[in-house]
Amino acid sequence: MENPLNHLSGSEWLYWTNTIYSTNYPPDPTHQLRKKHGAIKPPELMAEIIAFFSKEGELVLDPFAGVGSTLLGAALVGRKAVGIELNVEWIRIFREITSGFTVGENGFIQGQGGRKIEGLMLHGDCLEELKKLPAEQVATIITDPPYGCQHRVDFIKETNFSMYNPGEEKDLGNSRGFVEYLEKIAEFAREAFRVLVPRRYLIVLIGDRYQNGEYYPLSMKVAETIQKTGFKWKGMRIWWNQATQRPLKPYAIRRCYVSNITHQNILIFRKG
Repeated sequence: MENPLNHLSGSEWLYWTNTIYSTNYPPDPTHQLRKKHGAIKPPELMAEIIAFFSKEGELVLDPFAGVGSTLLGAALVGRKAVGIELNVEWIRIFREITSGFTVGENGFIQGQGGRKIEGLMLHGDCLEELKKLPAEQVATIITDPPYGCQHRVDFIKETNFSMYNPGEEKDLGNSRGFVEYLEKIAEFAREAFRVLVPRRYLIVLIGDRYQNGEYYPLSMKVAETIQKTGFKWKGMRIWWNQATQRPLKPYAIRRCYVSNITHQNILIFRKG
């Protein structure tokens, strides 16, 4: 039976459908550069996701590219990749990585001497840049957007890590509230739907929030918003990387229950 989605065997496909997704990726050679961003994913993780939702040579798009972990993952498994990023500093770091590192014969990132890391990084607001792309040309969209709004963190009121990008009004993380944030997510999803090849997938990595003394199920809110734009929500994986787990913090210990949010959700949507 022909497999139109990827190159995996039946057993590999079955293994990947487990909703619990525990990995143990140690920091790779590019980690010291990428960690300046503060909200990075292991390139090996992104390579696994890309390998499931695409075939070699197909085009992968990351509209919230950051320092390029998705593009690095695409390079590991032989996919073409384009990223869109608003912050020029993150683009600079990605270009520093591509000039100083390569993909070795073992399929991991190393110093010079291996295969060149390909990947096109575009500078701009993805809500505008997506509109410039032709319809139905992208095989897979995999992205890690800002986790909600109000990212100037007050650690008394909020327990989970947040990025704050000062001065960037177009950054989703600087939305004035969750209503505005979800409106922008809907705008993004409509354009993602347009550029995606029919029956292919949008993958969104996103964490929940704990804010003002209450758990906010951001991943569920985002999933419901994306569903309303035409995507079918096909499932979710709960991801946790043991190797880079931060120490648990004693929030309200011996007083009341407060979550240490150590996992992130991988939301899986299909066009048609």
